[in-house]
Amino acid sequence: MHEIDDEYATCTGTYATLRITSKVLDPEQISTLIGFEPTRSFKKGEVRTQHPSAKSKTHAWSGWFYSTKELSHSRDCRRHLEVLLAGPLKDSSSLGQLRESGCETDVAVMYGYTQGGPTISPQQMLGLAEAGVEVWWDLYHEPEADE
Repeated sequence: MHEIDDEYATCTGTYATLRITSKVLDPEQISTLIGFEPTRSFKKGEVRTQHPSAKSKTHAWSGWFYSTKELSHSRDCRRHLEVLLAGPLKDSSSLGQLRESGCETDVAVMYGYTQGGPTISPQQMLGLAEAGVEVWWDLYHEPEADE
C-alpha cells in the first residue's frame, strides 16, 4: 500500500467536495444534523447567480457543500478524502438521517492530471461505503509542460 504523497507528481491539482442537496431541509438544518458548517451553501428559492441581462431564476433545492479546496493544497486526492472522512463524513448515522429526510449526498473529486490517475485506499473505500456516499471524479487532462 502506498502512503499519501502530497506532491503527487502526475496530478496538477485536486480537491474533494461533499455535496448535500434537499428540497425539504435548508442549509442551517443540514449543518445542525451533520455538525459542520458548509464552505458554500444556498437555499431553495434564492435567486441563482447569473448574467445581469438574463431572466432571474431561483434554486429548486437547497445545497450544502463542504469543499477541501482551501483546506488542503495536497495534490493527492487521498489527502482530500481524509479531510472529509475525518470531518463531515465521520458520523455515518447523521448522514443516514439526512438521507431519510430526503437529502441526496455524494462526493465529487476534481482532478487534473498529466498522466496516470487518482488512487484511494481500502480504508477510504470502507469509510466512504459506511458513510453511504457515492464518489465520482471530474477528470481533466493537462498536457505536460515542455522542458
